[in-house]
Amino acid sequence: MRWTPEEEYLLQLFTGEKTFKEIAELICLKHESGTPGFPAKRTFHAVRTKVARNHIPETHNLSDYDEAWKSIIDSAQEFRSKSQKLELGLTSSKDRKIVSFSDLHIPFFLWEDMKLALEQHKDADIIVLNGDILDAYMFSTFSKSKNIAAIKEYKAAFDLVKYLSDHFPMVVLVSGNHDYRTTRAIKTSGLSSDVEKVYRPDLLSRIANGERLNSFGDLEEVCDFENVHYQKADSWYVRIGQTIFTHPSGFASRYPGATVVKLLDHFSHRMDSTDFDSIIVGHTHKVYKGVVSGKLLIEQGAMAHKLPYQFKADLRFKNAMNGYAVIYQDADGNTNFNDSQPIYLGSHLPTKKGII
Repeated sequence: MRWTPEEEYLLQLFTGEKTFKEIAELICLKHESGTPGFPAKRTFHAVRTKVARNHIPETHNLSDYDEAWKSIIDSAQEFRSKSQKLELGLTSSKDRKIVSFSDLHIPFFLWEDMKLALEQHKDADIIVLNGDILDAYMFSTFSKSKNIAAIKEYKAAFDLVKYLSDHFPMVVLVSGNHDYRTTRAIKTSGLSSDVEKVYRPDLLSRIANGERLNSFGDLEEVCDFENVHYQKADSWYVRIGQTIFTHPSGFASRYPGATVVKLLDHFSHRMDSTDFDSIIVGHTHKVYKGVVSGKLLIEQGAMAHKLPYQFKADLRFKNAMNGYAVIYQDADGNTNFNDSQPIYLGSHLPTKKGII
């Protein structure tokens, strides 16, 4: 039913002085008493909608505002005095610096970018290679245009770890899904003895053991890699202080950071909540930082250029982001949430085709 001039005048008169419910009750009383110009009852929602539609300015008693404001302030102060403030990750000390690189995919890795990062962070206490150090290209299930010799991948990875071992106090290796492509391949394929000599489980274990191979895959010498660490059991993650560095084999892609949030649920069921305060994830080739349930979550990006399968028509692999992560911890291994960051290095996309 259309609103009458009498009803609209009443709205103009009392809006701001009375609540919408009180105005609705007043209109109903006038209707019930037979007052001309009030042909129907009006509900709270009808009054509120009509006021909004007509853009009727609201006038208020300033003393009412003051009283409401005081009530809000008193409530906030009471909550603050009785609440417990969690200050996780707000430590300002930096007793340990960890630099994490993942998804090198040797021989596709960005060595020039990595050299610059290592020079910039030459004061790092620990270097983490957080999975997919090797691409294991010869075992790829994707189509390929060239054959990459297994021994060359191994030698390049070994030389990198040797360099890191010589220049930094500690190096930690984490296995990724590409690193254990070799294990799957040996179980399912009839490979030559020369290939088996190089690509036997566990290849990262051989590197961490300091086994330098010659061009034929024979053991040449065993270097002193005492400061290189690799945990064979559940090698896809490692815990340094309160930080978990991990390289899963699966994705979650519903929203940015979905994979590391899923891992938070995984590790929260596997460990006590006090066992870790942060998770640094490789594998996704994405850059993300967030705090969820009091835990710092980072997806650190990749240190490889465009891989052969990244721009296929099936759209399974989104455009990759290059980057790495820098983590700061105090003497007790607690992570500094504010200073710990993923470092974004841009993206490598395939060359655009010309016009025919």
